[in-house]
Parts: sequence; C-alpha cells; structure tokens
Amino acid sequence: MGNLTFNVIDVETANADPSSICQIGIVCMRAGEIEDSLSIFVNPEVQFNSFNVNLHGIDQYSVRHSKTLPQIQAMLRGILEGNVLVSHTLFDRVALDRAMVKYGFDTIRTTWLDSAMIARRAWPEKYRLRGWSLARIAGDLG
Repeated sequence: MGNLTFNVIDVETANADPSSICQIGIVCMRAGEIEDSLSIFVNPEVQFNSFNVNLHGIDQYSVRHSKTLPQIQAMLRGILEGNVLVSHTLFDRVALDRAMVKYGFDTIRTTWLDSAMIARRAWPEKYRLRGWSLARIAGDLG
C-alpha cells in the first residue's frame, strides 16, 4: 500500500456550464492512508441554476463570501500539480480545465485517472454498459 499516493477530486457547479465551479472537494491519499481532505466553496461569479442547487444544495448565498477560482488557483496547483488525480467520470476534469481556461490560466498539470473507467475495465461483466455510479461501485466494494 506504500505506493498508493494520489489525490481525489469532486467538484460541484452552479449551472450547466462546467466552468461554473462552486465547490471543490479534495482527498489526499499518501501511502494508502488519508493524509488530508478539504472542501472549498468557490464563488463562480455566475448565476446559479435551480436544478444544480437542488442537486447539491449550494446556492449563491452559500458562496457569497467565498474566494473566486483566481484567488485559490495557486493553492490548488500546490496540492494537485504533478500528482495523480482521480475523479469519477470525466466531468471533474473537464470542469477544472474549463474553469482554469475561463480565467486565462494554464490547466493544472496532473495525471488524471477516471475511477468509473477503471471500474468498467476491471469488471466489464458488471459495469461495462451501465451501473457504474460511484454509489453502486462503492457499495459493491464495501
């Protein structure tokens, strides 16, 4: 387990635009153990869609005093850049990349792994076509 060092990311967005990140969750795994975790509200500087608010419960009032992505991008780079970064599906990668580009920053250089794709390849009889939600896979793996 000593070589299991990576970060895991999950983002929430204010609306259908993937660059509208309003929350970022990160778990830092070192040598197979959780070393640190953080949850950061982000002011996306855009309107919130009721669909998204109903999905995750974060609205414009939740983030009104939060920093914007430009204000936290250096901190994110310090945590993520040069490391393996795991997300469940490509959504988080697309969202983070688009948000960085929206503000004129280079994307964060990291090695991305998609845990949904890994599960679909590791257990094709179970997840290849459907059923590869994070909740189901986590439940199956205990």
